[in-house]
Amino acid sequence: MGSSSKNIEQAQECCYLEWMSLQSQRIPELKQLLAQRRSHGDEDNDNKLRELTGKIIGDFKNYAAKRADFAHRCSSNYYAPTWNSPLENALIWMGGCRPSSFFRLVYALCGSQTEIRVTQFLRNIDGYESS
Repeated sequence: MGSSSKNIEQAQECCYLEWMSLQSQRIPELKQLLAQRRSHGDEDNDNKLRELTGKIIGDFKNYAAKRADFAHRCSSNYYAPTWNSPLENALIWMGGCRPSSFFRLVYALCGSQTEIRVTQFLRNIDGYESS
């Protein structure tokens, strides 16, 4: 189990590094297009900016989808990735991304129903009929 967890951790880190590499490639291009837009302001440049922005958003969507997939296999790294520095993890937590926030959200969305279902489930286990 430890080896599997370590493999998932490495895969998550590789996914993150891949996304950061894509960002590193796209940022200079974005800066160049923005500088050209300021100096020329042509419509062709606007189309290139829209296209690049779409790629950047697509990159983030792909990263988020991969991260969500990995979270199903190992959720602890979703909240505090091991490749982040302690400062980055602290900022994530200070920014409000805490496991307790997710639990509260889930409880708020289906909490009352959960209590009823747990009670019914426990009654069925004990042999009582649910009414």
